[in-house]
Amino acid sequence: MGKKGGRNKLKSIAAPRSWDISRKGDRFVYKPTAGPYPIVASYPLGVVVRNMAAMATHSKEVKFILKSGRVLVDGTKRHAPNFPVGLFNVVSVPVEGVNFRLVPSSKGLALVKLGANEDDKKLCRVSSKSKVRGGHIQYGLHDGRSILSDSLDLSPGDAVLLEVPSQKVLGQVKLAKGSVGLILSGVRTGQVGKIAEVKEGTISRERMVRISLPGGEAEIPSRLVFPVGAEGPMITVGVVSQ
Repeated sequence: MGKKGGRNKLKSIAAPRSWDISRKGDRFVYKPTAGPYPIVASYPLGVVVRNMAAMATHSKEVKFILKSGRVLVDGTKRHAPNFPVGLFNVVSVPVEGVNFRLVPSSKGLALVKLGANEDDKKLCRVSSKSKVRGGHIQYGLHDGRSILSDSLDLSPGDAVLLEVPSQKVLGQVKLAKGSVGLILSGVRTGQVGKIAEVKEGTISRERMVRISLPGGEAEIPSRLVFPVGAEGPMITVGVVSQ
């Protein structure tokens, strides 16, 4: 009987172009398992450890490091090299005293080093809002999490600052005039600027955001703008932070 399902291997040359890895090194790379992120918007944890953070050179070393519980993702030990990590995930190695965050850059998601006071903080964008049993409000977040809160006043497109892994709410930011926004995709990926206006969408046109960026003012679809703070970014959000 033939095998069902997709392949669990991925050649380096066939990896998404958004992956900032060498195509001429190892023949194969890890393929992320199913999760909250599409393959073009995430890395397997093994690729982060070996190819991006350079903490290992061979697959056996990667598996040993992960199996020993040295690597945490958002404060939780992860043992599978295929575990998908994406936007704003915090990858920590406590025994080495290093913390990284995955942030958007012109080459795709990139690693940026964090200070010790940021390893337990993560910004999540609200992707859905619904009322559940008991009349409580449930928010679905971009990384697959969900939180119940009747005190928050958020809508899809807004963001919430969480303490991980406890998911305690530390703050919130609206996708609105005056907030600071981060560009997630396009030629201005990774740039940060002040939101000047949010134009509501119509049947034929999606909601747009007018934002002041280092290269000038631009009008960008709201799905590509991540609110990161009021006066400035609430956390380290990229290599470019204007």
